[in-house]
Amino acid sequence: MQTSAGDVTSYQRLGTISFDLDGAPAKLTLYRDDHGGEYFLPFVDATSGKETCGTGRYLDVEQTHDGKIVVDFNCAYNPYYAHIEKWSCPQTPFENRIQVPIRAGEKNFK
Repeated sequence: MQTSAGDVTSYQRLGTISFDLDGAPAKLTLYRDDHGGEYFLPFVDATSGKETCGTGRYLDVEQTHDGKIVVDFNCAYNPYYAHIEKWSCPQTPFENRIQVPIRAGEKNFK
């Protein structure tokens, strides 16, 4: 993935999650960094640039003891560079740009 500083960082594509939101279908790709860390879900939705950070938000996805994943958009947060310009953060890949609004998680701030 391209970063906000112009570098590239490696992530593995683990699969996709599909869901319906207000009757509209959506699909997002789930990632993990090359060091085997947490599951990572960057996304841009219909609220991006209006109600939420214009470059998208992130979600750290948890795995349960029985191997299922928990996707809770209430825990979505802005990239760190939204707060500190010198921070380098992954840019949301094109495949994770969806047209439905996800009105949960961190919003814009002043």
